[in-house]
Amino acid sequence: MPSKFKRGFRHIFQGLVLVACILAFAAGSLAANKAAPDFSLPDILQGKNYSLSQYKGKVVMINFFTFFCMPCREEMPDLNNIYKEMQGKGLQVLGIGLSSDPVQLRFLVKQIGLTYPVLAGNDKVSKDYGNVEVVPTTFIIDKQGNIAHKILGTRKKEEFVKMIQALL
Repeated sequence: MPSKFKRGFRHIFQGLVLVACILAFAAGSLAANKAAPDFSLPDILQGKNYSLSQYKGKVVMINFFTFFCMPCREEMPDLNNIYKEMQGKGLQVLGIGLSSDPVQLRFLVKQIGLTYPVLAGNDKVSKDYGNVEVVPTTFIIDKQGNIAHKILGTRKKEEFVKMIQALL
């Protein structure tokens, strides 16, 4: 009797894993070539509002992060260098801090010396971009305002540059 129970349990468990994978894929699948959702969010340093639509005609890199995410912090200097090197070529980088205190975000921006706008995110923008749950999550938006790439986790500078250059 216990072996039948184990087999039944194994089948149920495998089914649940499959369903969980499908749901995770569907929840995170803000597909490439889909229009990127517009937003209006305040900059954490000066309170100036930024929207995605103001950058139509440019390639935009949107990096979602949290204050407590160490891989995010490690990636930010590369994002800042990419921004410095490519902003004159039609690239805009925007950081969006999620689940983070604005005071902590200001400290982080100053500590790392970020020159690209860092915005205070909210639940709506996270939901609009597929319920961002993994940080960092980076979206690269093409000049027409469509999602060209969704990147979960960190990447090396060279990988980001290759993706961006193909869109410029």
